[in-house]
Amino acid sequence: MRTAGESIRRRKRSSHLESKGCLAFLCLLSHFVVATGCGYRVAGSVKGLPDGVHSLGIPTFRNSTNQYRLEQQITQAVLKEFSERTRVPVKSSSSGVDAVLLGEIRGVSSSPVTFGTDTFGSAFLVTVQIGVKLVRVADAAVLWENPDYLFRERYVFNAKVTDFFSEESPALERLAREFAATLTSAVLNR
Repeated sequence: MRTAGESIRRRKRSSHLESKGCLAFLCLLSHFVVATGCGYRVAGSVKGLPDGVHSLGIPTFRNSTNQYRLEQQITQAVLKEFSERTRVPVKSSSSGVDAVLLGEIRGVSSSPVTFGTDTFGSAFLVTVQIGVKLVRVADAAVLWENPDYLFRERYVFNAKVTDFFSEESPALERLAREFAATLTSAVLNR
């Protein structure tokens, strides 16, 4: 038969062991958070910009479509992505830089992918075609180029007139962020 004192000591010892395990887990978790949040990455996993490029200009992409402000959405997403993922100064103009990233939005289309109860589309796919090249300013040499990026984003059309809100613009914003991330990876890992 256990005494009341033994039961209390066993509970304290068990509680002490549980708190040590919890403390060890928290230490391990905090180490993981610090290690992943400090920009550590595998050596050589990102090549970076070409040699001699110490500053980058990304002027507003040329918009050859009728889509309003699409060039601004895409250019802003690309500027943000390059600023976050490179250590070189990134400007929104082509003056006073070593290299310029030039882009042209060549096509935009929306097409229905599913239909609702009537003849109107209920889900659409917006497709954007973009050409991009990285040019060294000093000698106008093309350092990298992809003339045919093709990105798609799905959005749902709300058919109720009272609740109508065009979902195409948010879909284009998502598409711009995805394109910017893909473009930055392609240029840095060329």
